[in-house]
Amino acid sequence: QKASADEPTCTQVDVPIMAGSGARLAMLAWLATSAAFNVMERPSNFLYSTVSPKLRIQADEGVFRDTFESDIALNFVPRVNPKDYELSISSDAILSLTLKSGEKWFEPKSGEGEGLYLTDITIRGVKVFSEQAAIVATIIPTPTVTPAPSNLVYMKGTTVLVINGTNFRGKGLSLRFDPPLHPDDDYIANVVSSTKMVLTRRTGTSWRSTADPGPLKLTHINTGGGLLKIDPSYGGVTVAEVQADLGAHSITVEDTPEERFYQSSGRLSIIGSGFSPENNVLRFANSLRGKGVNYTTVRHTENELSLQLNKGSKWRLNPSNLPGPLVLLAVNAGAGFVPVGPTEAKKGRTVATIFEDPVIIPSQQAVYNMHTHQIWIQGRGFTSSKYSTVLEFDPPLKTGDDIAVKVYNRTHIKVSLLFDKSWSTYGAGLRSEVKLSVTKINTGAGPIVMNSVVGIIREDEEQHSTFRIDRSNKVLYQTMSTDPLVITGAGLSSGTVLNFSPLLEKNVDYTQTFVSATELSLKLKPGKSWHFMGGSLMVMSVTDPGSGKEIPVGSGGSGLQVAEILLDPFVEASERIMFASHSPKLTIRGDGFDNEDISVSLSPTPGFAYVMDKVDRTELVLRLLAGYSWVDGLLDGESEHVRVVSLDTGAGTVYLPDDGVIVAKVEPDIDDNNCDDSCEWALDGLCDDGSVDNQEFFDDDYGGYYGYDDYYGNYAYFDDDYAGGAGYYDDDDFFMAAVCALGTDCTDCGGPSHPTVDQWNPDAVAEVDCSNACEWHNDGFCDDARGSGLCKLGTDCADCGPVGASNFTSFDDDAWWDDDDDQYWIADDQFGLELEQEDNFGINDGAGGTFIASLEFIVYSIGIVVCSGSIYIAIQWYNNRPMPFVKEMEEAADVEANQGLLNKGRAAVPITPDETHT
Repeated sequence: QKASADEPTCTQVDVPIMAGSGARLAMLAWLATSAAFNVMERPSNFLYSTVSPKLRIQADEGVFRDTFESDIALNFVPRVNPKDYELSISSDAILSLTLKSGEKWFEPKSGEGEGLYLTDITIRGVKVFSEQAAIVATIIPTPTVTPAPSNLVYMKGTTVLVINGTNFRGKGLSLRFDPPLHPDDDYIANVVSSTKMVLTRRTGTSWRSTADPGPLKLTHINTGGGLLKIDPSYGGVTVAEVQADLGAHSITVEDTPEERFYQSSGRLSIIGSGFSPENNVLRFANSLRGKGVNYTTVRHTENELSLQLNKGSKWRLNPSNLPGPLVLLAVNAGAGFVPVGPTEAKKGRTVATIFEDPVIIPSQQAVYNMHTHQIWIQGRGFTSSKYSTVLEFDPPLKTGDDIAVKVYNRTHIKVSLLFDKSWSTYGAGLRSEVKLSVTKINTGAGPIVMNSVVGIIREDEEQHSTFRIDRSNKVLYQTMSTDPLVITGAGLSSGTVLNFSPLLEKNVDYTQTFVSATELSLKLKPGKSWHFMGGSLMVMSVTDPGSGKEIPVGSGGSGLQVAEILLDPFVEASERIMFASHSPKLTIRGDGFDNEDISVSLSPTPGFAYVMDKVDRTELVLRLLAGYSWVDGLLDGESEHVRVVSLDTGAGTVYLPDDGVIVAKVEPDIDDNNCDDSCEWALDGLCDDGSVDNQEFFDDDYGGYYGYDDYYGNYAYFDDDYAGGAGYYDDDDFFMAAVCALGTDCTDCGGPSHPTVDQWNPDAVAEVDCSNACEWHNDGFCDDARGSGLCKLGTDCADCGPVGASNFTSFDDDAWWDDDDDQYWIADDQFGLELEQEDNFGINDGAGGTFIASLEFIVYSIGIVVCSGSIYIAIQWYNNRPMPFVKEMEEAADVEANQGLLNKGRAAVPITPDETHT
């Protein structure tokens, strides 16, 4: 019958008679005398869809007496998969359902939640409850909070703070902050939408109760289903960076990464507001120092500072980390250091991008005018990908018309001569040597004039009067190209034999088809390769079919290039976790990705949905464009693979077999999917997103961390004004930050995290030794940090005992979370709950305890003897001292051996002394 709005409702259910035996027959007889039982309805019992692990179902009679868990089956609407929870019988009238880790009750369709109805209960195959459904809980979506460490607010000057996330509900909302802020006293919270809430600061209060600048963290949130602790590894989510108020601390700095300088030059301008017109002290991430040490501030205004680098200094020291940002962390305009970016993350403002000083090493290498197909330029500071290296030559070679330039790394550039072009730009008319020089270079921070000789251009050597091979820039894959290799020249015939480097044999590695006296067509045989490691395929000579003589081609004995062979592109299979649109980048690993103009086709992702973000020989990074998804239309619980179906690295499109290679497993964008493998260094066995603390190992990317290793160590731990002592950032010089965003290295960092209820450290120093302030005290199970972790240490003294003298059971009948109201605990108390705790300090008294103690003494004694003996033997062996008992064993072995010889008689050969060789 229907109860009042404030009271739980009950449903009357007819119970049929079931067959049984023994004790169960007694139960059946009891049920036969009862016309019905009631299931308590609890619509006000709010559970989070993914992190509320326990649900209780209560009847008003002992219908579960003498029944096993395996006898019972439940049906719900919406459906809850029985495999997702564990059922246990808490008492004769109570069932407990414990949600398994990583599972969910169901995903509610509304942000306000959706009722969970129990439609029937089946005991040993017989439905005992099916007349009408009973609502046993209301499932609400789990809230999430978006980190905003770059959201800068002033202590008292900012009145409104916006917090973004998902599944916010105004009803029942409560928040906890660090430092603490009190609702209604310090702020008023208003939920604008399910993804946005606005906090308005009250007059006379501050965003940080400690009154010092720093991060404001949201540590707990409750949208109706209980307090959830947010990101406990980092003490909460940073929702704002609180700065000192305007006035003496009114300092702002603009990001100006477009300001580019080489390491050893440039006059830097820092744009902002609130600077002192007389003197300012700056704190850089790499401890760059002013006052004439590394730079001099030559101009101070309220809106601009001008810094002149001193001779012999560099903006950043380590060239292997460049190009890279020059980061300003804090400014002291006279009232103390003021951070210009998030202090906790030690991020500041990028005031410039610094490039390595470009250097070209001179070379006198011989360059034949039209026969030399490429030259290598060595030096330092060369850039590619995001930035490009531009060279100017004398003679005036033009990139794209005469030559192709490819930067391999920061120390090597390959310059290739295009077909039918000459290094001298004179064509075949060169008659004397000419120096090939680089006259200007620009690696990203502006052109630098130089005059570096990189080769000596010489006239081509005279070729044979009958035979000729033409140089070619044709591009082929090692084995994957279907096109033939076409050789052009003069005097060719069906009997012509070409001598290649690397070695290729006619009719063994390839078949040769005579087309005309000026053209041969070569087809690679199955299982063979044009070049075993990729590179230039050279014809060194031609064998005259008539005389059998080898006729050299080219100049200087280096032959002529007839093709550029690229590595066969290889894609490594991977099932890295990705989300449909929440994962911004997809990393593809493999080999042969040398060309910056590489193209990749995915399935089912369309080509217009992504762009190439990074190209490396062994790695590609694709970036998803706004408004698109890697996979469309995925529903909760579904997933789909993304495959590379084809790619072109420069020698034509290669279609991969078996419908492509799997490179990602895409899951839908749902709230409890909170990590993926979009990190560039994902799946390398190390956690690279910072979500694992205290890593004791390192890899080639700093064990998952980037570090400033170009700091000015001689000045570490000192302020720029030589004040000495502990400055604002004592440890800036050793700053380390995760190489990837939090949650983007899912597999290496332990899989998705599923936030649970608050759990404090049982080893912490307790605030109280014994109190019953815990919401779930006196329920027969320890609920503080030593038990379920629902309450702080020492606050469930009735069930756990005092801190340091614990007295509690380690078993909970419902396994995790007491999500029930006060009425439910009254029901608990009716089922044999003993509120008075008995002393159990004498539990090991008697003969049994004495026997166990004796066994423990024997085990410990044997362990001590074995360990001591092992340590003694190890010390003797390490110090080359005689080992105990070894001498006696050797003498016994000698006696046994001599006795064996005597038994066999004399040897057939003379016996010689033993010899030892090292």
